[in-house]
Formats: sequence, structure tokens, C-alpha cells
Amino acid sequence: MSDRDLVQELKSNITDLTQDRDDALAKVKSKEARLKQVMIKLEYATQDVKATGHRIAERDKELADVRAKLETKDKLLQDALKKIKDIVYEDSTEKEEDKKEISEEE
Repeated sequence: MSDRDLVQELKSNITDLTQDRDDALAKVKSKEARLKQVMIKLEYATQDVKATGHRIAERDKELADVRAKLETKDKLLQDALKKIKDIVYEDSTEKEEDKKEISEEE
């Protein structure tokens, strides 16, 4: 092989290597761009999850407050019903006693 052939082959190899390098750089840039997009989507998803978690915590707190109020109202209702039953029971026994006393006096 002559020097001219070797130089020509060297230039051809350099051209091929340069093209391969450019292709590899283009692929790397493309993958980096896709990676950035995925990272942005992941960041948004993470923010959404955090926001949803905060909303769930708020709802849980509201639910606990409502349950506490409901339990309090239920206790008050039970107490009121008990008092009403006691009043009705006392009135009914008084009426029976009054009837007995009236019957005995006659």
C-alpha cells in the first residue's frame, strides 16, 4: 500500500468515526431530553401526591371532628331520652299512687 492509500483509508476511518461520534452524541442528547421530561413528570406527580396527602389529612381531621360532634350529640340525645323516660315514669307512678290514695280515702 502506498502512502496515498493509507492517508485515504485514514481519512475514511476518521470520517466514519466522526459520523459515529455525532450519532452517539445525538442519541445521548435525545435520551437526556427524554430523561428531563420524565424527571419533570415525576416532579409533578410527586407534588400531586403531596397535595393529595394534605387534602386527605384535612379530610381525616374534618371527619374526626364530625365524628366527635356526632358522638357528643348522641350522648346528649341519650341523656335527654333518659331524662324524658324518668319524667314519664315518675308521672305515671304518681298518677297510680294518686289513684290509690283517692280510692283508699273513699
